[in-house]
Amino acid sequence: MYNSTPSVIEAGNGDWLLTYLKGVGHVSSSVVIMRRSQDLGKTWSPEVTYFDTSKPDPSLAKTPNGDLLVSLVKQDSQGVNGAAYTRSQDNGLTWDPFKFFSNPVNATLAFGPSLVQDGSTMFGLGYDADGVILFDSKDDGYTWIKLSSVGQLSDARINETSIARVGPSRLLAISRDYAITNTWGHFSDDSGSTWGNQIDYSSQIGVLQAPQLLQVGKALLLFGRQWDYVKLPHEFVVFASYDGGLTFTDRTVLDTYTGLHSDGGYCWPLLRSDGNVFVVYYADSNNLEKPDIKSLVLHWHKTQGD
Repeated sequence: MYNSTPSVIEAGNGDWLLTYLKGVGHVSSSVVIMRRSQDLGKTWSPEVTYFDTSKPDPSLAKTPNGDLLVSLVKQDSQGVNGAAYTRSQDNGLTWDPFKFFSNPVNATLAFGPSLVQDGSTMFGLGYDADGVILFDSKDDGYTWIKLSSVGQLSDARINETSIARVGPSRLLAISRDYAITNTWGHFSDDSGSTWGNQIDYSSQIGVLQAPQLLQVGKALLLFGRQWDYVKLPHEFVVFASYDGGLTFTDRTVLDTYTGLHSDGGYCWPLLRSDGNVFVVYYADSNNLEKPDIKSLVLHWHKTQGD
């Protein structure tokens, strides 16, 4: 089977929940698997199909009050696709009926994977026909409001995006380029109400797909699939920034994979209580174009004053 696009979260009771897509191919992953770990990711419960979808991509989040959210793309009763979410109030054992983010439902084509909590406010990224939209929720994730567009009409077109808070009111967004030729960034200095000029990070980090940002102490880590049409094997990498995302250094290859370019490299990092990072990702380890869900622990050594 083809396993892809995992996400992982720690529930309020200490369990870890893992979701990922499963199907017969890269564009035909029809169900969402959910598994549970009670030993910090060392072992996992059997695969259980919780949701069905043929669209990207399941993502997990914990609300300020401790409930869990899963967002993914669903069809409404008329067969129209749109981004939707469901809530669990019992650490992922049961889930409420799905609600769509927008009306009409296809006004938001996808949502996530970045869901950032800031006190009582949650931020999430939605995608529409024009680009990337920042949403916020001030009621524990029950309702979501479109706050701003990440990027301007004159910018290069972007899609897969991750955000992180890098200052008291400053957000950084790192984005995949539609043309797969650059990696783009935007800063907001008013907590996401507006965004500054588009910044080309390609000279620092190359071309990344599905970027993921995670603050670890004084370091901002940037994970992603390194896109290179020529280089084999393909690489899953991480960078570090010590200046709030202005510059990224310390490129490290976390794993390599075979098969197609698309058969790996999308990840989800989880900061552990000991300061190290548990990372789930998918990778074709056997050149079969049937990737597996894998995990690693990134051991963080305190340097650069961290």
